[in-house]
Amino acid sequence: MSSLDELLNARPTRQVWHEVCLLLAELDEDRLAAVAPQVLSWPAQQRPMPDDWWDQWTTGDVRPHHSLAGVRHLGILRVAEDEHDEGEETGLDDAYFYHGATAVAAPSDLSWVALGAAAEWHHNGGDIVRWNTIEKDQLTWLLEGADYHDEPHDMQLSPDGRTVVTSVEGRLHAWSAETGDELWTLPECSGTDNNDVLDDEDEDYVRIGFSGNGCRVAIGTCVSGRVAVMETETGQVVLSVPVEQQAFGPVALDAEGQLLAHTSPEGRVVVREVDSGAVLVTIPTRLSRVNALAMAPDGTAVFTVGGMADDAAPAAQLLKIGPSRAVGELIRPTELPVEIDTNLSLAIFGTRAVWTDRGPYAFVTADKGSMLFDSTARTLWASPNHQIVSFTPDGRAMVTVDETIEAWFLTGLDIPE
Repeated sequence: MSSLDELLNARPTRQVWHEVCLLLAELDEDRLAAVAPQVLSWPAQQRPMPDDWWDQWTTGDVRPHHSLAGVRHLGILRVAEDEHDEGEETGLDDAYFYHGATAVAAPSDLSWVALGAAAEWHHNGGDIVRWNTIEKDQLTWLLEGADYHDEPHDMQLSPDGRTVVTSVEGRLHAWSAETGDELWTLPECSGTDNNDVLDDEDEDYVRIGFSGNGCRVAIGTCVSGRVAVMETETGQVVLSVPVEQQAFGPVALDAEGQLLAHTSPEGRVVVREVDSGAVLVTIPTRLSRVNALAMAPDGTAVFTVGGMADDAAPAAQLLKIGPSRAVGELIRPTELPVEIDTNLSLAIFGTRAVWTDRGPYAFVTADKGSMLFDSTARTLWASPNHQIVSFTPDGRAMVTVDETIEAWFLTGLDIPE
């Protein structure tokens, strides 16, 4: 077998990567850190996670060398004009994804994903299912499209992987991820009593966010002005922001579910105590539209992602709250390999933010492409296609869905110095 240095200097091929993985698994953490820049110089799609690493990951046995994998192919959707190999059959074939997917959520071990299908508007809503990424013929139904006429646009999973929450037809739904049983359902209780005042261009998207401990879940509507926090287990409402206070989604909670961040008109971000509802701080941003929020686990900062009135390209800001309150510089990705208009509805409901132990990340998508960037403005990943995405609760991976379903490992997308 060739040495690791020789292999990494060779032309990237599947066989060479297989040999590299065998050697990486034998290295200690110091040696792994030393070779990481050279490994990461290979394109992420040419560093697929091998089967033995995947078996470890999906059983919770995450090892240091796993951080150097770039991607794991999970499956495909049977969509219109599908050109994929018909030999790759999965339990997803039993659900109706002819028009693609509109929402996805995944646990930290990536052993399954929850998927919401796009509606077939003149007939059915979108099927919502839990699909096993290991035993790929296993499908658990959460909601059949024949039972309603809508589609989910944000689907979130509690950090412990037990509860899936989304919204369709003006109601919140929570299911047991294991059994598919519905745990509770609640009306969104939009701030307006007459939905006819909402134009088609202003669909009232609902945004969802869990606390880090999974005990509470927040929801916020993007147009009608309804923000609330519920207990995850029962759906009991512990905070409902009065409509006249102009609170909107997106939303984010801290690790303990004690602090809530939501948006307000003109790009402002509001942070409240959940138990009392008291406003702790209102912070103006330079963003005219905020499409995603992530709160630091300790509640000391909020990462905002959106766009500006005079420039629809992706932008972000880091807001520090508390005694050392500060508004960070505008973060614009250093590279824009795809054109993204953050004012489009696809960006409004498709943008995501996550706070990891390496800091915050932003995923932005629209009709002409998708991209991932971090708080230092580095573009880490891009696609020329519109993608549906979900970050895992631990922030180690993101799952993208187009015609294929892929898991991308965030440390494996890092850019070497």
